[in-house]
Amino acid sequence: MKRYSILLLALLLLGITPADAQKRKKPAKKQVIVEDPRIAQMLATTQQIMFIDSMVVNKKNFISHIPLSAECGTIEMKDSLAQFTNELGDHRLASTFDATDSLSHITISDYIGNYWTTPVRAQGISNDAANFPFLMPDGITLYMAQKGEKSIGGYDLFVTRFDGEDAAFLKAENIGMPFSSEANDYLYAIDEKHQLGYFVTDRRQPADKVCIYVFVPNATRKIYPSEAYSDEKLRSLARIDRISDTWYNINARNEAMQRLEAAKAEAISGKNLNDRKPATELDNLRHQAEVLEKALLLARNYYAKASESDRQTLRNEIIKSEKELETLQLEIRKKEKQQRNATYQQ
Repeated sequence: MKRYSILLLALLLLGITPADAQKRKKPAKKQVIVEDPRIAQMLATTQQIMFIDSMVVNKKNFISHIPLSAECGTIEMKDSLAQFTNELGDHRLASTFDATDSLSHITISDYIGNYWTTPVRAQGISNDAANFPFLMPDGITLYMAQKGEKSIGGYDLFVTRFDGEDAAFLKAENIGMPFSSEANDYLYAIDEKHQLGYFVTDRRQPADKVCIYVFVPNATRKIYPSEAYSDEKLRSLARIDRISDTWYNINARNEAMQRLEAAKAEAISGKNLNDRKPATELDNLRHQAEVLEKALLLARNYYAKASESDRQTLRNEIIKSEKELETLQLEIRKKEKQQRNATYQQ
């Protein structure tokens, strides 16, 4: 069931001429530091995020240190390239090396008839190098790392959404600071079950290390009011110099730490992605219904502000999806009844 998919910047070194012991020293000339203008633009819209914890780990296996819940799907790495598989195990986005341009790009494949289809390039995503895809449970919102003209360092973090009408992703946007930086920023993942986010970067780290930051996702985008912060302080927050500077609500931080401990315990107990029980047919139906309900909610919210022509197209898709949801719900009730009857007969 895929219907839900259709409803949605370096500092220059100061040059000093070496002093000649036999000559009179000349005053060093200061070089003008030229900063990428996009940095100032990003600073002005730095998101106010609470980072509750951080850890430095080996770069090659950092995925194993992130206790994502089963509902998030799975992330795996091979030869520094990552792939994401959804919870149902039937849809995959991977970073695949392309020999024609010597870059990695996001590809898509589906599990149909007991085999994975041949990966194809994800439509709508630019030709910049891309890695670490993470698809939200809505099946629409995709986060990834990209390196190219729109990044201010190495890899920056971008977000895009799938447009079902064109069967392609929309133009990806840099999610900005504090997540994107002049270093390499790799992964951005949200665990809706535990209301936690995970962000991976190599800023201020040795070549073989990365830092995993744990944060509390905001329901709506919040930015630091630039008039309330000095430029130096705003830059510090954008760099995440100290996570304690972001603890604007200590109770909320403590509660989030409890959720993090619960997520870790769940992973250790074997209820994580690799050891969970196989999903039953009823589990799959319930998941499809839940995702479709979320997509319908997004579509209805968009409908209220859409143009008349867009409304006509969206109206038809909403009606079709509502009918499919009704069919799913009927099938779920049927399966639940069968399950109850089987229990009573035992």
